[in-house]
Amino acid sequence: MSPRVLGAVLCVAAVSLLSVGRFFFQVADFYPKAPSPDGVTDFDNRFAGLRAMLPPKGIIGYMTDPGTPPNDTNAQAEYHLAQYALAPVLVAYSPDHRFVVGNFHQAVTTGSLRDRGFKLIREFGNGIVLLENEKVR
Repeated sequence: MSPRVLGAVLCVAAVSLLSVGRFFFQVADFYPKAPSPDGVTDFDNRFAGLRAMLPPKGIIGYMTDPGTPPNDTNAQAEYHLAQYALAPVLVAYSPDHRFVVGNFHQAVTTGSLRDRGFKLIREFGNGIVLLENEKVR
């Protein structure tokens, strides 16, 4: 192969490689750097600290904001997500258990909880608390 043909082939190859490289950089800029977590993953992460404190099996109660109607679809969805996040521990939608998970969206004071018979064991942030029902021992 003559040096002139070899030079032409190398130039075409170099331009092709640069073109492909530029294409990959454009595609990489188009996609986000890290996938954003979905809502279930975010919800699951809210319960990570609580999950670490719970025993490997058992039943705990669940409660949410006072005054939430029982047929509220958002409250029901969050209850089911809490069951998923805390599995294999069973989560019953009732505060009538010794230990109760609180999933609150509004500020709840320890005084108001104490008036209802609950002792705050630990607050995990983002409205998640672990309570002890002092009426059930």
